[in-house]
Amino acid sequence: MPSNFKRRAAALAGALGVLAAATAVQAADLPTAKEPPPAPVVDSGYQPFFVKVGFTYALNTSSSRLWGQNPTALAQGVTTTFPAGVGATLADVATIGFEAGVYVNRNISFDISGGIPFYIKDKTKGFNPANPLLANGTTLAQIMPAILPFTALYHFDNFGPIRPYIGGGMAVGWSFSNRNAFLDDVHVGSTVGPVIQGGVDNMIDRNWGVSLDVKKVFTYVESYANGINIPGYGPFPAKVIQHTQFDPWLFSFGLVYRFGGAEPVIAKY
Repeated sequence: MPSNFKRRAAALAGALGVLAAATAVQAADLPTAKEPPPAPVVDSGYQPFFVKVGFTYALNTSSSRLWGQNPTALAQGVTTTFPAGVGATLADVATIGFEAGVYVNRNISFDISGGIPFYIKDKTKGFNPANPLLANGTTLAQIMPAILPFTALYHFDNFGPIRPYIGGGMAVGWSFSNRNAFLDDVHVGSTVGPVIQGGVDNMIDRNWGVSLDVKKVFTYVESYANGINIPGYGPFPAKVIQHTQFDPWLFSFGLVYRFGGAEPVIAKY
């Protein structure tokens, strides 16, 4: 009996050993399961659209020359214009400025900017004794100018949250409204000219930042009036032409808000 039990136990142990070896070989032949790769992290810093709003100061470095008719000569039928011997200049203006644009990639954007218009004075600069009515600082008219620059900008992205940029484009200019002063029936022409732009955005987070911007506009404007207001006599018909090299500096400081990008995806491991 003991001998039979030993033989059976040995046979069972051998069978279990063969089964374990076969199972191990089969397991070794199975392919190893790999963990799926982590989900990609979306670049949360890229927002294609942006708006800016803040304070804008227009420093007018414009220069003008006046041409006009002599009222006395005009009464005698002489209609030719002649240099008035004095120039004119436009006042500076402070306003609320805005800018909007879109990035076509991380470095290049297309922008449009403007501001809330206000009336500014157009005054004579200098004095010519031959025209005693045009004393230095005489207000010729009040105009409400508008400048709308369209620019393409290149943004440098190797300074972290600080993103300097530079570019240029074209600026469209016109006057919304005109008020008479020394000149009567004032008309201001529209204009188109080049503009250069530079500045820097300092991003606080992926959406908000502060911006400092400078633009220089180069345009030429021709304006005219159909009369003059002579003190003590009232309006008098006379043609007056003003040739203006309108080259203001536009300084802006304010907030920038970027939006429109995909929300960041947090990778799961």
